Amino acid sequence: MLAFLFVDGLGLSADPRSPLRQLELPTLRALTGGFAPAARDAPGVAYRVLDAKLGLEGLPQSGTGQTALLTGANAAALLGHHQGPHPGSRLQELLRERSLQVWAVRRGLRVLHANGYRREYLERLRGSRRNLFSAFAYAAVAAGLELLPLDDARAMLPAFWPEPEQAGERFAGMAGQNDLLFLENWSLDYSAHREPERLAERFTELDRFVRGWLEAAPQATLLLTADHGNAEEPWHTAHTQNPVPLLVLGPGATTVPAMASLLDVAPWVREVLDAGR
Repeated sequence: MLAFLFVDGLGLSADPRSPLRQLELPTLRALTGGFAPAARDAPGVAYRVLDAKLGLEGLPQSGTGQTALLTGANAAALLGHHQGPHPGSRLQELLRERSLQVWAVRRGLRVLHANGYRREYLERLRGSRRNLFSAFAYAAVAAGLELLPLDDARAMLPAFWPEPEQAGERFAGMAGQNDLLFLENWSLDYSAHREPERLAERFTELDRFVRGWLEAAPQATLLLTADHGNAEEPWHTAHTQNPVPLLVLGPGATTVPAMASLLDVAPWVREVLDAGR
């Protein structure tokens, strides 16, 4: 059982102005060695630092970064540039063929995309002539998964949790009912672009969410990672070329190999889920 907590726009920075250095964030700081610049392992914990540039110049973007995470294929190299935020036709084809969601459903695994959406937003997504889905949502639909309205009992708020620890505990409980569970948290990237003055709240929510997961002590493994940097440098509103963290908590932590980039995540997830069958 593996729960994939995707955090949009979370990079790593050693700059003393960074929220990673300014804020307490006790849970994440303890698990990552203070957001260390190199990999580390501890009992039940694996931490890796992943390159998000995918070998291309320019600023990494969500469409190509998320597609790389979900497929293990270099989506940016395929296009010859970084693309975001909504995958175009070539990335859509890649997600239909190779995404973790499609792969897992084909193997008969229990898969849930836990994000809750406003019903009017779902209607807008479905009614648009061009793709407005993120790579995670597009892959879910491609796999035949349902996008859940917020009032569905299975749905979770993707961010802005009133009680972050309770949300983390709930996510842990849901992980025990699924082989592969996804939650796409976009609040750091959103706030970094539009309301950087609220980033401290968003980082604190994430820290408390992870604390709630740990306090629930589930048998499932939690994977937390990102597609590109952004929120770690709130003194501007652009993406960054910084690496991103990968944090694995639980039984699967002992199986995490050395990793170099976003491309290494999907192959490991497939190995873990195949081994658990």
